[in-house]
Amino acid sequence: MIRKLRRELVILLLPFISLLLRLWARTIRWQNRYDFEKDKGKIYALWHGYALALAFFGLDRGIVVLVSRFRDGDIADGLLKRFGFETVRGSAEEGREGKGGRSALLKLMELLKEGKNVAITVDGPKGPPFKAKDGVIFLAQKTGAVILPVCVKFEKFFRLNTWDRLVIPYPFTKAQLLVGKEIKVDPEDALEDKRRELEEELLTLERRSLGNPG
Repeated sequence: MIRKLRRELVILLLPFISLLLRLWARTIRWQNRYDFEKDKGKIYALWHGYALALAFFGLDRGIVVLVSRFRDGDIADGLLKRFGFETVRGSAEEGREGKGGRSALLKLMELLKEGKNVAITVDGPKGPPFKAKDGVIFLAQKTGAVILPVCVKFEKFFRLNTWDRLVIPYPFTKAQLLVGKEIKVDPEDALEDKRRELEEELLTLERRSLGNPG
């Protein structure tokens, strides 16, 4: 009951929270800029712990974000829309045999074919952390979309004690978007091989974000 009331209070305060986060995002001193407009129908893959970081970087870019249907997803959905993102509720795993409804996967396929760029946290919505699931690989294989692994390196930040080790940047810190090697999934490719390739690429970016060369 208390948790439900707390969630409803947060939803009620979303306009105020989103304004504060927008102001916070504007203080970040980005050392590079990525031209999202040049991409058409790409999938940005990232760890769940960097979701806020990418939201700061991708403000008002019209990127489509896959958001969980879990109750906590209501908060993320509201914030992302106020940040200028589009959202699709569901999971990249859902359209698979035995996984339930197909609506989210079909919608993502449609948007990718229209040239929209899609962002997916590949270890979400509940983990395990830093373990890529193959839903994003399946989506790329079915649509022909290229997967672009991404991460963010902050000069000063802290991590929450959450399952995803959420990265929170300090205001006015320097930041850099890290972009990995593009991953193309052909019809004949084994999903598990490509899943491991994506996971290794994201782990390499994670190490670089922490100041380790890889």
